[in-house]
Amino acid sequence: MSRPSFEVESLVWGAPGGFLEWFRSAWQPGEHMAVIAPTGAGKTTLVGGLLDLRRYVLALDPKGGDSTLTGLGYPRLSTWPGERQLERLVAKNNEDNLPSRFVVGPKVSRHEDHAKLRTVTKEALDGAFDMGGWTVYCDELQIATDPRMMNLRKEADRMLIAARDKGLSFVSSYQAPSWVTPHAGKMATWVAVSRTRDTDVVNRLAEILGRPKAEIRGAISGLERFSWMIVGRDPNEQIRVTIPDEIATVPREALR
Repeated sequence: MSRPSFEVESLVWGAPGGFLEWFRSAWQPGEHMAVIAPTGAGKTTLVGGLLDLRRYVLALDPKGGDSTLTGLGYPRLSTWPGERQLERLVAKNNEDNLPSRFVVGPKVSRHEDHAKLRTVTKEALDGAFDMGGWTVYCDELQIATDPRMMNLRKEADRMLIAARDKGLSFVSSYQAPSWVTPHAGKMATWVAVSRTRDTDVVNRLAEILGRPKAEIRGAISGLERFSWMIVGRDPNEQIRVTIPDEIATVPREALR
């Protein structure tokens, strides 16, 4: 008998046998992830917990001083140090048995600072691609890729399309699929979505994952507030639903 196409498993975030334990083994190096949700859903809170599963992380800050990224507690690299200097930082952390996780980008207070922010973001995307092995998180991908803003779609697409063999994972968050490069969804092995009535999100997610629209719509409509649906590219795999433990301690106005 064939397996039903619609199957949802609810997993407790940090419990033994829960979501994080499952996803740690399921999320392989070189696999990308797209996080799609409106403002206030807790995108950065979700991603922060996921990034803790990886030892080498570069979190790009296209807003130039985003408070939620600062809240991750990572040291900030206001300028791109270059590959050799970064390798020295990593070697020192390895000696101390510490992960290497950084926020990349200067804090922007003036309009003229945005040119420097774009340069540092581009250098980080290029450098990470050349080095391989990193997990790169781009918060609000539309800012980095929109031609009216940073115009770094070519760099983002290269990472999404050609970085898998380098063991490099690209995690992107954004509010709507139509706002960003289509490769963000099409090249993602994993997609995380919060509760939404946005028809475009449902339709694009069904297209990206090769699953029936009714299945996706039903799963999303059943989500509680601040819970997340995580879907893999295998249409026969269960849909997982979870809610980060951190949500309970984060002020609702701080969630994105």
